[in-house]
Amino acid sequence: MLRTIVGLGLLAIAAACDRAPVVHEMSGPTMGSGYVVKFVGDVPEARVRDVVAEVLDEFDRTFSKWREDSEILACNRAAATAQSFRATPRFAQVLELALHVARATDGAYDPTVEPLMRLYRAAKVAAQSGEDVVLEPAAVAAARERIGHRHVSVDSGTVHFGRPGIELDLDGIVAGACLDELAARLREVGVPGAFLDVTGEIYCYGEKASGVPWLVAVVDPRADLTGRDAAFVSLPARDLAVCTSGDYRNAFLGADGRVVHHVFDPRTGSNSETAVVSATVLAASAAVADALGTALLVLGEHRGQRVLDRVRSELQPAALLLVRDEAQGGLRAIYHDWPATGR
Repeated sequence: MLRTIVGLGLLAIAAACDRAPVVHEMSGPTMGSGYVVKFVGDVPEARVRDVVAEVLDEFDRTFSKWREDSEILACNRAAATAQSFRATPRFAQVLELALHVARATDGAYDPTVEPLMRLYRAAKVAAQSGEDVVLEPAAVAAARERIGHRHVSVDSGTVHFGRPGIELDLDGIVAGACLDELAARLREVGVPGAFLDVTGEIYCYGEKASGVPWLVAVVDPRADLTGRDAAFVSLPARDLAVCTSGDYRNAFLGADGRVVHHVFDPRTGSNSETAVVSATVLAASAAVADALGTALLVLGEHRGQRVLDRVRSELQPAALLLVRDEAQGGLRAIYHDWPATGR
């Protein structure tokens, strides 16, 4: 997912407080991007740092596609020949949720998209090296044949594959799942409030000061053209995940003059061509918000809203879709159950 969310400072009313609590902050690299943790309370910073490092390391060992000893690569090796794979509870839980979201979104989000993503990554590296690159239709079609969440199931912690050659890619949900676990672990050690950012996905709980929530902003995609971040909207966040997906970064120009970006429709193997350029999802679970954001980019304005209606009672998401519309200054906002305080 893209780094499309920024954390803002205290609301103006905090200035009236005689003694605003100290906000501790730490940051560093993770998952090919970075993390930021801001927290309040009396828990020693060293203790918080240990918890953060432990959670990030656990998720790296479980889900990284860049280390040979990770669990997901072991699972993919089993999947190559359709062997069952006995998963750890964390892996099984995240995969089960990913499959649930895949079913709920009619496959617009799909955790088996790795063959297609491998093609994209190789093409992007070649384009950055100055090569003329086109995603060959035959290669895309071959990758597409190996994609399908219906070929994967989890039963009592064991992953089963209905056909050989499936490969899992959980990048579209892992940052959110990491946030959910990080928030739970920090609560366990007594941290009363925190702003958590993993690869640009956000989860906030508690307050920054008494009566003062954390404030989160959704980046305006138009600002990206100038190489800066500017807020489209901002909203207070208490016990809330805020996750954004967009197609306006992480792209390259193919030899045929077409822009190729990292958001593909798993059902067709082609880049998503909807008018939605940015989808921000609010939910109690960051993993749910993370995966739904990707699906909404693929689904587009109308199908996306139908899916949101379908999952409203179970997952209770809210969403902000930013849609290309030259008649309205380049972007049109569609709010779906979005809080009035965030408009």
